Amino acid sequence: MIEYVVTGMVLREPLTGYDIKKEIESGIGNFYKSSYGNLYPALKRLTDKGYLALTEQTHVERLKKYYMATELGKAAFLEWLATPLDLNATSLTVSMLTKIFFFGELPEDTRNRQLQEYESYAERVLNEYNKMQEQFKELVDNGNAKYYFELSTLFYGLQSTQGMINWLKYIREQKPLSEFRGNYNVPI
Repeated sequence: MIEYVVTGMVLREPLTGYDIKKEIESGIGNFYKSSYGNLYPALKRLTDKGYLALTEQTHVERLKKYYMATELGKAAFLEWLATPLDLNATSLTVSMLTKIFFFGELPEDTRNRQLQEYESYAERVLNEYNKMQEQFKELVDNGNAKYYFELSTLFYGLQSTQGMINWLKYIREQKPLSEFRGNYNVPI
């Protein structure tokens, strides 16, 4: 995914490797981590593929390399962005959030279709969690300490999935983000 993240970061303006790292940290750093050790090899691969153009400029007596997405790189990035998520991915939330971060680059109909697919998937997951909750209701009601922490992860899943659904609906309608409060009150 690093190659798509890097390409997305340099769509609008040329950036140095250092600048790209800082953009990742300030933009998606709360859910996606990158190091210089994987960033610079990705920059080389992308440049070799023709997805990024490299220019060198002297700045305060130092030569700096600036990267910018080419038309080929932009097309590959937009194709990736518009493709459905791999719902079996181990880091599904990271993949989803990374794509959504760049959704401003997509046409509205593609963006809305993707958000609706994410929402439908989350609703299916929530239904499965609810079924599981019913199966374990007796253990919870009886206060069986042996299973308390195991079942607490199910309740985390219920809460976070409901929150994700609420958030996806909210952003699909592009309501003011400052007003989003979510509704994490899942009946348990």
